[in-house]
Amino acid sequence: PVVTHGLCFCSIGFNSVYHLTDLPSFVSGKYVVMFDPQGAYLPNVSAANPGKRIDYVSSTALTLYSDQLSPYRAFGCDMKVPFQGTLFRFPLRNAEQASSSRLSRQVYTEDDILSLFAQLYEEAVYNLLFLKNVLALEMYVWESDMGEPKIVYSCTLRSQDDKLSWHRQALIRFSGTSAESVEQKIDSFSMDFVSEAFLGNKFEKKSHTYFIVQGMASALSKIGIFATGAAKEYDLHLLPWASVAA
Repeated sequence: PVVTHGLCFCSIGFNSVYHLTDLPSFVSGKYVVMFDPQGAYLPNVSAANPGKRIDYVSSTALTLYSDQLSPYRAFGCDMKVPFQGTLFRFPLRNAEQASSSRLSRQVYTEDDILSLFAQLYEEAVYNLLFLKNVLALEMYVWESDMGEPKIVYSCTLRSQDDKLSWHRQALIRFSGTSAESVEQKIDSFSMDFVSEAFLGNKFEKKSHTYFIVQGMASALSKIGIFATGAAKEYDLHLLPWASVAA
């Protein structure tokens, strides 16, 4: 999302959070930003200005709205100094809210999210395979009697060196070359993953290794000619790129 003087311009990707919540928010730097497109929860909001941006460092926001902001006090964020990162909060839509919501009538419970966590854990390796920068996925729970969140699932790249990063950035390297290149570019490498589950007294650890081959077709190939034509005729800037893992 892009926020300018309280006005929110949200992308299609971000709008998917409204399946879960009516009031998403995030903390980044010295600001906490809240979105209320229905105008149902925040004061003085409208369709043209459906949110609030608060400087929590120089204000008394944490004292006044501790119930809303305290959940952000984790992962190195103390809500006292600017946070060098981004934390999102999606309060789950309960049955009462769903009955009147104009965004979605879907109700989500804690059990639903735990089920999503379990599914994500099983598919985490596949989610990381073709990403360029993400090194790990970790899932935590934070019960009311816990001082801090507790990890329940994780999936991590075993090796996180510069060589692996160089391979994962191949698309950026190859797409930066001339569009008229007649040379096919191929890159290959292996990736090792470690997945762990911490569920009560049960501990599970799994290892996975994948070999990845990725490449950019030449401008003279069939797919290269198609991409060039799409750019000229329809202003569609496609890349003749493919990547497979086994």
